[in-house]
Amino acid sequence: MRNFLSMSVFAGILIGIAGLVYLRVGGLAGAVLFAFGLLCVVMCSAQLYTGKAGYLPYREWPRLLLMLAANGVGCLLAAAMATYVANAAVLDNLDTILSARLSASWHALLVTSTGTGMIMTLAVYGARRGNYLPLLFGVPVFIMCGLPHCVADAFYYGAALLLGRAEWMMLWAWLWAIVGNYIGCNLPRWFMGKGFEA
Repeated sequence: MRNFLSMSVFAGILIGIAGLVYLRVGGLAGAVLFAFGLLCVVMCSAQLYTGKAGYLPYREWPRLLLMLAANGVGCLLAAAMATYVANAAVLDNLDTILSARLSASWHALLVTSTGTGMIMTLAVYGARRGNYLPLLFGVPVFIMCGLPHCVADAFYYGAALLLGRAEWMMLWAWLWAIVGNYIGCNLPRWFMGKGFEA
């Protein structure tokens, strides 16, 4: 259990660092650099909610929620780091992300988050078979499409809180991203059936 929790926190830190580089660089370059976080998660076998939701047996949902909570702790640690390197670009990019998330309807968040979940599971699916290109391309794809990733959003919301930009709607948007990501993460195994090997 200790290893599970520590590796879940570690996954959150890695995704948080990836989110930080995206906030500092922005655009396509930032989206491509964000892929470093997911590559490290897979390389280290860290426990990431969107990397496991499409693979764990459905009855293990309590384990998945615990993983997500620990991912959130890791994101908050990375958000604390972000407060030391925040500059105008970071604040502008953070405002853009927050504006998009908080102005979206619940069904828009649900549908767009579903896309992220599917991309994440397919990226991990490729890596499990020795093909890392889906990891390299999948991350920039969901970022450039503006699709929410609940763990990355935990970092963005954590950074916003620590930088004094708290809004209660962040929790509402985050919950819909969690549900949408879960649905999307499971689409490959639902569609592929026996062809999907965990």
